[in-house]
Amino acid sequence: MSTAGLPSPHLAAVFLPFAAAYFLSYVMRSVNAVLSEPLTAEFALTASQLGLLSSSYFLTFAIMQIPLGALLDRHSPRRVEIVLLMFAIGGCVLSSIAEGFLALWLGRAMIGIGVSACLMASYTSYRLCFAADRQASLASLMLMVGSFGGLAATLPVELLLPMLGWRGVFLLTALLFLLSVAGLIWLLPAIPSAGTSREPYWRYTIAGARVIFAHPQVRRLIPVCIFTHGGFLAVQSLWMGPWLRTVEGQTATDAASSLLVLGFVVMLSHLAMSWLGLRLSTWRLSIDRVLISGCLLMLLFSAAAITNVWGWPLLGWSLVFVTTSVSGLIYVKTSLAFPVGMGGRANTGINFVVFAGAFGMQWGLGLITDVALSVGQSEAEALSTAFIGWVILQAVALVWLVRNPGPAPSRQ
Repeated sequence: MSTAGLPSPHLAAVFLPFAAAYFLSYVMRSVNAVLSEPLTAEFALTASQLGLLSSSYFLTFAIMQIPLGALLDRHSPRRVEIVLLMFAIGGCVLSSIAEGFLALWLGRAMIGIGVSACLMASYTSYRLCFAADRQASLASLMLMVGSFGGLAATLPVELLLPMLGWRGVFLLTALLFLLSVAGLIWLLPAIPSAGTSREPYWRYTIAGARVIFAHPQVRRLIPVCIFTHGGFLAVQSLWMGPWLRTVEGQTATDAASSLLVLGFVVMLSHLAMSWLGLRLSTWRLSIDRVLISGCLLMLLFSAAAITNVWGWPLLGWSLVFVTTSVSGLIYVKTSLAFPVGMGGRANTGINFVVFAGAFGMQWGLGLITDVALSVGQSEAEALSTAFIGWVILQAVALVWLVRNPGPAPSRQ
């Protein structure tokens, strides 16, 4: 399909139902940055346990990506997302009644499974419905919606805690997920599947994964996906909260307010990238050049924020969060490297790498913190050590990206 002559109500009908579900998925991804304090207090969690708990979302999310790609290429994106969101609802309910670490871990893992299609189902639908020159803009617009969900997971959640408690927050989210399913059923127009293959499902899945991960474009993006983008997700969704409370000495409410401001920064930066995406060809800016520049700035700003070069932590971290808007270009570069019929598997393949990286980075930062504590560092010093490790890994990813130029795109 093409966007030519496509009425705006149709555009809204395709965009909004997916956006609502992705908004909620981002709330659940980021909420532990605020809930980490009451969860740690109630379950006596260490830093590594907290990292493992929060990263269970990323683990199951990542595991789902490879089979999800084949599902999206063979079935309607709407149907796939509706079925999976049932797991998110169940995970929220289980989390709300959890009495121990295992039940809480399983609940969060179920949420990861349930929301695993929220972004990729939308990207697959946009690839089926809209022209290639609109993909960068739509991708950034969806990420902006997600960052708005990140906003909702900060100060609003902190203000709800005295009234609902952390268990009530999960129950409320389960209800909102149920409403988003209703929106997908009743508002979203029919979107056909891209593929018509009758090949057995697992053979189709494995064959597609081999093609995707053998592609030089994907291989050059893997370190950036793991260390830069995955590391940012790990920090934003969990460790930014403890950093603000422990290293910067903020109260829980002040930290939630800072997270709210940082969420606004991310939202506005994705909006700006959506606007820029429509003008890349006009300004003769390649996607690759913008991506490399963004990764370099993120590296420099991260180092500056950790060492408090600016003397104002909120400014330092705002600059880091601005640069994350280039992350949407990772998906655009991957999608445009493959035929339309492989769009679902291509996007979920690279998403697998991103969220596997987020899982490893989120747990890994907790492990580094615990090791640093065990050798006598204070909690603030231990967190700083972990964050410095993240900056070093960003540098490794950037060197790999620059030293491995991307192949010429197979299509525009």
